[in-house]
Amino acid sequence: MPVASLPARHGIGDFGYSSKKFIDWLKSQKYHYWQVLPLNPLGPGESPYMSTSSFALDYRYISLDLLTEEGLLNKTPDFKKGARQLIFWQIGEFKKPYLYKAYRNFISKYPGRLERFKEKNAWVSKYATFQVFKEQNDQKPWLEWKKWQIDYYLNHRHSPRKYSDQINFIVFMQMMALKQWKDVLSYAHKKGIQIIADMPFYVGLDSMEVWLNRDQFLLDENNVPYLVAGVPPDAFSDLGQLWGSPIYNFDKMRQNGYNLLVERTTYLSNLCDILRIDHFRAFDTYYVIPQGREDAIIGEWKIGPRKEFFECLYKAKPSINLIAEDLGELFDSVLELRDDLKLPGMFIVQFTIFDKKAKSNNNMIVYSGTHDNETLFGWFKNLKLTEIELLKQNLNYQYGSLYDLLVRYVFTIPSKMTILPLQDLLKLDNRGRLNTPGTVGAPNWMWRMPKWETLSKVRYPKKSFFRKRNWTKVEFK
Repeated sequence: MPVASLPARHGIGDFGYSSKKFIDWLKSQKYHYWQVLPLNPLGPGESPYMSTSSFALDYRYISLDLLTEEGLLNKTPDFKKGARQLIFWQIGEFKKPYLYKAYRNFISKYPGRLERFKEKNAWVSKYATFQVFKEQNDQKPWLEWKKWQIDYYLNHRHSPRKYSDQINFIVFMQMMALKQWKDVLSYAHKKGIQIIADMPFYVGLDSMEVWLNRDQFLLDENNVPYLVAGVPPDAFSDLGQLWGSPIYNFDKMRQNGYNLLVERTTYLSNLCDILRIDHFRAFDTYYVIPQGREDAIIGEWKIGPRKEFFECLYKAKPSINLIAEDLGELFDSVLELRDDLKLPGMFIVQFTIFDKKAKSNNNMIVYSGTHDNETLFGWFKNLKLTEIELLKQNLNYQYGSLYDLLVRYVFTIPSKMTILPLQDLLKLDNRGRLNTPGTVGAPNWMWRMPKWETLSKVRYPKKSFFRKRNWTKVEFK
């Protein structure tokens, strides 16, 4: 369940009461895990997988109600409280003036605290500078800024002082977002809930990471990628997926122990209990597409850093808990790397239920579907008659609701843990779909649960089903 999709007073789920209320519901239903989408600032098409920073959090998740409780704001009015879709730009325009008022009150009430936060988080002033420069350039990518802005941190060790107020405001928002999210994480632990977060493998070209670390990416003399990321044609798209992300310069990264990637991964892992590595296969083999292509049909596979990266990662954080997103057309070497590292992979029911060779085991994470799939009910409704008959045979169907039996089956597949999107538990059709790969913009990422009463419609699994199976908490190792 994305944080953004939760009901809340201000049009978007936030790091305040909405997250904690959802955790209370998870606890009441005997669930032990909550998986969220990346929490970083949204990128083009409101995608959380093409962010301007792997370290920053999206300011729209800040709870205004918690700021009111802290005495930094007066009570704020409702805004799109019961809306069925997320209109992110409108939510941002509504929240920012209130956040600025809270910022002014904060610096007068707590002098020096912002500076201490900057000292402990070296990335935050650079991110704030990046955002200020973007605002001054009408949100254009950093490649199109003035020359002195593009190269600012090549020539200076501090943020530009003439923009100190704008920079400090962005730092304040990051400070509040981080504080509130850590409170959510702590609250989840008190309720026996672990949070699974998500790390995209690539970063966007228009990101703080590329702006500050150009030598770590394959860019030409004009800072333009000559190869970009994507995947060849697959079950999602006949043309493949052209993401356009810059490719890491692994030869260069190897010289400093993959420091940028290690730092990204460890930082994000500190904001959750378990980190899902999106596009895990790229650590083994990654697909590159020549710049200028309009699709991903033409490309080439390259060898990734493989186990060498993980040796550096585990040295930096031996206790890190990971899930390998091992979907798509995979070479045997990808699965060998996953198993050599003893990482759990993903078993997607929509992809496997008609495949007699597909077998799960006790080290797999079973999903009915992911954020890129149709909802399970939408998929079910679109099955052909022959597929329905085959499904009945596979599930030994006799009477009652075939969909109910399908959901019941998902819970009984051998697994380390079983995860279903909330839309599947609510039996929503594809109007509740979160994202369609290969497409950009509405309605992707816009689905929202308008009110809490909707959770009363969750029918799976029944309490009697829990009693029939040992639902003790899985120790993730």
